[in-house]
Amino acid sequence: MNDDNVMRLLSGLGDTLLAPLAGLPEGAHVVQLGCGTGGLSLDLARRRPDLRVTGIDVNAAALDAGRARAAREGLAVDFRRMPMERLDLADGGVDAVISRMGLLMPGTAPFDVASREAARVLRTGGTLSIGTWAELAGSPYTRFGLGVLRQVLPPGAVPAFETAFAGSARPGALEGHLTAAGLRDVTGAWCDWTTRYPSFDAWWAFVAGFGPLKALFDTLDPPRYDEARAVMADVIGEYRTGDGAYELPATARVLTARR
Repeated sequence: MNDDNVMRLLSGLGDTLLAPLAGLPEGAHVVQLGCGTGGLSLDLARRRPDLRVTGIDVNAAALDAGRARAAREGLAVDFRRMPMERLDLADGGVDAVISRMGLLMPGTAPFDVASREAARVLRTGGTLSIGTWAELAGSPYTRFGLGVLRQVLPPGAVPAFETAFAGSARPGALEGHLTAAGLRDVTGAWCDWTTRYPSFDAWWAFVAGFGPLKALFDTLDPPRYDEARAVMADVIGEYRTGDGAYELPATARVLTARR
């Protein structure tokens, strides 16, 4: 899987998530929860090489990819393997916690436990800035991918992924976890952006070759797989640009808070 195709989807959140960190002093410690290959941590290290940046995740392969990219670019990011619900970090030793589709993301750590851990490691006055999918329709990956699969597979063959997001979609639910963890000044807002894929093949490689939808696309025999490609091309046709690229809308929930 080409990590660039994943980063294309998420890169539109970068400026919004990092903006609350603008006032951090030199040497401040920033931790990214659920960093994956570290795109957001690396972005921060490029912008603020004076900060101490740590990216944590449970996926060893993703962390290795992040380390390799940091080495290639000469960026100082410390990638560490640990779960969000059991952070091997001192109480109050972190100046800011950031996360992009990690903390409060369905399928990761329990929301209440992970929120308490994030609050525990933040110093008094420290900043939290996170983005998460609050509903399936917000991500073009699930919005279009699930729609196509449900057209080409028999009824009931596609799991009801929506149930995992039922709690997140309730107004104030995500904010409530952060408040209950002891964080203050909790705010939530919707962030809309456009994610650009240079070709249909680049988009298809992502949606059919990555994450939970890959297993479903892999069940298709060649004729039905071709049908799925044709259906997808029709569904996203309205987002095709004059140069053959695709600009797909995305929406996520962005939450900020202080300790």
